[in-house]
Amino acid sequence: MSSKTRSINATQCRLYHIFDEPKRPPNYKDKEPVVDWLPFEWKLRPKFNVLKESGDTIFENTTDMSLPKPDFELSDELKTASPEVKHYFSLASGTLKDLNEVCKRQLLKRIQRHPNDFDSPEVKIALLTIKIRALFIHHQKFARGDAKVSRIAFPCMVQKRNQLLKHMRNLDEERFLWLLDELKLYYKPQPLDFPREKYSRESDLRRLTKEYCENKIEDKKAAYHAELKAQQETFLEEKKQVLAWIAEEEKAIAELNV
Repeated sequence: MSSKTRSINATQCRLYHIFDEPKRPPNYKDKEPVVDWLPFEWKLRPKFNVLKESGDTIFENTTDMSLPKPDFELSDELKTASPEVKHYFSLASGTLKDLNEVCKRQLLKRIQRHPNDFDSPEVKIALLTIKIRALFIHHQKFARGDAKVSRIAFPCMVQKRNQLLKHMRNLDEERFLWLLDELKLYYKPQPLDFPREKYSRESDLRRLTKEYCENKIEDKKAAYHAELKAQQETFLEEKKQVLAWIAEEEKAIAELNV
């Protein structure tokens, strides 16, 4: 085996863990722009990780591996077959596609309103959830270069599922909550004041500078208010004395005029 072939095999055998930070060389330096001319610290906003923020709490399709492969559960001969034959036709010796198909059918039985229900929002969400869990496994078991399709398809599926969840929440909130519990999902709606503009260093610095100036103004106002509050007692005492002197002067002038 040539060195080139060995290097290709080694690359294909590497596992890419989706929740691990990318490995960098020891002498790697982050090319992050430095902003040292402003009176506050600034760093680039961390990138949104759709793998961690997808809303899933289960990251794989799992079921009883002793179950038969898809469509073989209808065979009467398999029910009376030997253990070796049952093992050969079970999910333990099947492919990942067989496992996903069995999990999909089991999930649809719990979600469907009737046997021919394939167009309701909850069924569409369940089917997308099965595909998303399969893509988690695809990311984990294949090398990074071989997972391009799942890296592209994953955000699209998550976005489509979130749109369906939003639509279903508006239609029937009770069934929406039931579906979240059934699929072990969590849904975080997008805030109404979510910024739509494209993120950039210039816009972020402008925003932070505006907030810094507003905070400085509020701090100075609060400090001046506290200073006036401390002088209030002395001012009221002086005011009382001045008003008493004015009253005495007015009384004296009134007596002279009489």
